[in-house]
Amino acid sequence: MVTTLLLIIIYLAYVSLGLPDGLLGIAWPEIRQVFSIPLAGAGYMTIVGTIGAVISSFSSGHILKKIGTGPLVLISCCLTGFAILGFGLSQNFYFMVALNIPFGLGAGAVDAALNHYVAKNFTSRHMNWLHACWGIGASIGPLIMTAAIAYTDTWRNGYLTVSGVQLTLAVIFLFTLSLWTKQEKLNKADIHAAIPVACGPKDPPCEKKSLPQRMSAGVMEIFHRKGLSAAMLTFFFYVGAEVTVGLWSPSFFRFQRGVSIENTGVWVFMYYSCITIGRIVTGIFVEKTGIRIVLRVGSVVSIIGFILLLIPLQSTILCPIAMCLIGLGFAPMYPCVMQETPLRFGSFSQIAVGYQMGFSNIGYTGLPILVALIAQRTTLWLFPIFALVFFIAFIFFREKLGRVVAPTEN
Repeated sequence: MVTTLLLIIIYLAYVSLGLPDGLLGIAWPEIRQVFSIPLAGAGYMTIVGTIGAVISSFSSGHILKKIGTGPLVLISCCLTGFAILGFGLSQNFYFMVALNIPFGLGAGAVDAALNHYVAKNFTSRHMNWLHACWGIGASIGPLIMTAAIAYTDTWRNGYLTVSGVQLTLAVIFLFTLSLWTKQEKLNKADIHAAIPVACGPKDPPCEKKSLPQRMSAGVMEIFHRKGLSAAMLTFFFYVGAEVTVGLWSPSFFRFQRGVSIENTGVWVFMYYSCITIGRIVTGIFVEKTGIRIVLRVGSVVSIIGFILLLIPLQSTILCPIAMCLIGLGFAPMYPCVMQETPLRFGSFSQIAVGYQMGFSNIGYTGLPILVALIAQRTTLWLFPIFALVFFIAFIFFREKLGRVVAPTEN
């Protein structure tokens, strides 16, 4: 019973994590008009948030050791909720940029913590359903923002609505903190104990080290631990592709394809909904078919979607079909590769998850900004091509990672 209730809380936390992700892409055409910001200005928002997210992701194992997963989920939800509230109330664009620091810190820490928790303690079915919950949030977000712009004539109400949902969830997390303690008592060992950065399964115990020494050891770990760099680049390119589609497709549809704000919002909703539906379905079948087959089928489906998106004809027919196919193909990528982390890295997996999350956050910001800077000087028609290149890079590094198996631990 405790485990079931805790799973519900984990799923709710991931819904709250996904809610803000689709907002900026829909709101950006209006935000940039209000504040007179260039197209690439959205990068200012995401890059500052990424700094916070990368710091908290790389530090997640150590944070968990200090406070535990339950309090971390609560604190993170409060940070993101108040930051989103600030987005809606802000009268200055650079204040909005600054608010991405607490937003990124909250999102990065809870993301890494919950991914490791589920990868370590549940099956790939639950990992896919966990990320389906993110998709539920990410699907609802664009609809909320589209409705706010279309019916209240301001993007601010979209952010205010989402902040209200986030802070309501924070209250729920506050009153269910005891579930985490009860679950820990059911386990024979503390499943949240972090492994010091420089220790592998056969390494000697780590001595206490200063922050510069720990950072240096962490950098060396990337180059010396088999498969870690490939794992990090896998997430870097996948998240870059996913966010590039979600962030820049609204501008692409409106300014290159002449699509209305209503249709744009619906198509982005369809993209995130198909990611959600795909993850629910994957969770049902993945244990029978195996992760490798699921990933390869998804790759083919997404590539077909990108090809349709590049065809400059029949936008009202081909574009929504393309967004659905890309979303369905993307669906199993993140959760299935994350689920394999303990298989690839054994007892080092908690730290590996933090590293993967750190690089996914860098990809979240860096690759869409790269697309924006180039598109600003050329054309937004390049957006689908870049997203496809990022996705092909993901496939390449995932195949390399697939050959890595953790050493046997005594």
